[in-house]
Amino acid sequence: MRAQSGCDVAIVGGGASGTLLAVNLLRCARAPFRVVLVERSGLFGRGLAYSTRSAHHLLNVPAARMGAFPDDPEHFLRWLRQTWPDTAPGDFVPRYRYGLYLESLLRDMATRAPPGVQLELVSDEVVSADEEGGRVRLGFLAGGSLEARAAVLALGNAMPADLRVPDGGLYASERYHRSPWAPRALRGVEPDDSVLLIGTGLTMVDTVLSLEEQGHRGVIHALSRHGLLPHVHRGGTPAPARPTTYASPGIRDVLRALRQEVLRECHAAPDADGHLHPIPIRIRAVLRIMRQEVKRATEAGADWRTVVDALRPATVPLWHRLTTGERRRFLRHLRSHWEVHRHRMAPSIGDTVARLRREGRLVIHAGRLRSFRLVDSGVEARVRRRGHAGEEVLHVQHVINCTGPEGAITRGHPLLKTLVDAGRVCPDMLGMGLATDAHGALMDLGGHASGRLYTLGPPRRGELWETTAVPEIRAQARGLAEHLLQRLGTSPISRMPLAQLGVPLD
Repeated sequence: MRAQSGCDVAIVGGGASGTLLAVNLLRCARAPFRVVLVERSGLFGRGLAYSTRSAHHLLNVPAARMGAFPDDPEHFLRWLRQTWPDTAPGDFVPRYRYGLYLESLLRDMATRAPPGVQLELVSDEVVSADEEGGRVRLGFLAGGSLEARAAVLALGNAMPADLRVPDGGLYASERYHRSPWAPRALRGVEPDDSVLLIGTGLTMVDTVLSLEEQGHRGVIHALSRHGLLPHVHRGGTPAPARPTTYASPGIRDVLRALRQEVLRECHAAPDADGHLHPIPIRIRAVLRIMRQEVKRATEAGADWRTVVDALRPATVPLWHRLTTGERRRFLRHLRSHWEVHRHRMAPSIGDTVARLRREGRLVIHAGRLRSFRLVDSGVEARVRRRGHAGEEVLHVQHVINCTGPEGAITRGHPLLKTLVDAGRVCPDMLGMGLATDAHGALMDLGGHASGRLYTLGPPRRGELWETTAVPEIRAQARGLAEHLLQRLGTSPISRMPLAQLGVPLD
């Protein structure tokens, strides 16, 4: 549909972030209230992460923790059981089912919203956003515009960027695949072709599964700076070898321990009034305490995953206590290690990856890519292995970029680049996303928060770090919905009971 008049809130991006925000607005708004959700692909509720149709691409979080609402994390599990009644709380289900869930939830919420609370869907791309007269005017690629009292840029992750190395003509050839998520991304890869995947994270794992699904038999090389693979979720809940007395640290305990560690290291003195001010936390203190907790958990018969998962609620407060320099130090030295421990593979996928490695069909390399060169028989990739001074050449038929989202988000979204170039919004201090206030309002070049332009999800990564997974995004969506309703003079009503939501699949 095409919006023909103004609205209260326009959401640019119909993936998981935008859909969850729309659902929360519809659930809480008082009439009259109008939400317009704009998605250039025309697929609402799926986004890049959940648009896959492969049954081999699984969620990396158990079903019982993927509900769309913070106050009901098992909502998704109950929805699943309407069609797949044997789904267990700890199952890692295909990702496409989550896309169907969000799509169904959006449709159901629009149907059940109070009279006068409306949702309109627009299949188009927003190319401009101008604030004028206390409103935001969005311009569409196909022509026309839409006025809104507030606009939210729920743009998700940017596409991968080409590696900044001499490519020898590779990037313009059919042997290069910039993103494994593009339509027909693996077209041209023959069953016996050797392939080089750049990156060894979860995107690489999904690509390996896609190649397997289409009958690929050749050798797959995967290269990253550290050569680290994501760890595997613990399967089931086996009884420990001895009674477990370990209690995972809560957020207060972690922060208290870190503060004591920092005070000890910095020898902080009180000010003239005798008050101790918050002292920035050092990454080495966080790492030391994490190692202590892992050791304590292991000695008690628990698992290191317990410690990592227990730290999750504390991650954003900890990130806020780090200086920009400490954040950069984390990104440079520890990011890869944190990612593989934090974002893990489903057990069945871990088994597949292990089997392929045993068979020699998946080879992991740790090193830096130096250059590419097209040759008659394929591609030569020149690599310097980690810990070695010399270089070697990998000869493959195809190269697939699995590095994940572009680090500088403005390079992946033309709309954001336009806004940044005009000084209307600005990147965060790390250049990973956009500068925002506590509610997600976008900051301009002068450091002033917009009262009309907001964002949530991945664009806030530089300032929140943990902001790309559903448990964090659903909390942001609810908080931002409540903030927008209050700011626009529409006090939220009591939320619609969740028992009323969720319909069986058609």
